[in-house]
Amino acid sequence: METQDRWASALTLYEVRQHTLFNLGRTVSYAIIGCVFGAAGALLYGTIGLAGFLRPAQGVVGICIGVAIMVMGLTRLAGYQQGAVEGVVAGTGFGSLFARTYTVISRRVDRWVNGIGIIGLGALHGLLPCMLLYPAFLYAFAQGSPVYGLLSLGALGVGTIPSVFLYGTVIQSVSTRQRQVVHYGLGVLFVGLGYILVAMGLMRFGVMLPLPDIPYYQPIAESEAVA
Repeated sequence: METQDRWASALTLYEVRQHTLFNLGRTVSYAIIGCVFGAAGALLYGTIGLAGFLRPAQGVVGICIGVAIMVMGLTRLAGYQQGAVEGVVAGTGFGSLFARTYTVISRRVDRWVNGIGIIGLGALHGLLPCMLLYPAFLYAFAQGSPVYGLLSLGALGVGTIPSVFLYGTVIQSVSTRQRQVVHYGLGVLFVGLGYILVAMGLMRFGVMLPLPDIPYYQPIAESEAVA
């Protein structure tokens, strides 16, 4: 009976509207930042392409970013401590920028959370240190396509809406064991994603590793064909 009461109290039309607006802001923020990272990668590839070094440059970028993502995944599998990696990134220039942005906006949380301004709070999540977003942004950069970065990060935002919605409306607490399972699953995902980028980078140097047939391969393949 208590569980039913929690469902009834959580899933009012007002709560659904607020969480929908929050996730809308979050998804748009992910997509825009993904577009920026993709554009930055495209700029790098274009600049190096003019100098005739596109292929090795793509290989180096893919390998470096792939290794970084795999390290993130391994930290999860080896017993991730909440905030460990986020704390390191927060100390960088990007982290400081995110922290300042968060401070400015957080002062208005109480005013925004109960109105349409909650869209801004959702958008803020794209600027916060997050182990889920780091690999996604790096991946968009490695692909070197603003359109692809926009679509892939937008898809990430949409794909995580169910879990974020349930966590905010129904699941009020998560046990330590459940968090460990989530960290482990993310670790496996990150290692796999990192491997794909490393394999794609090594291909630029003639080293062939097994790769699944996935659409993520296309942006770099097309840029290579143009080069």
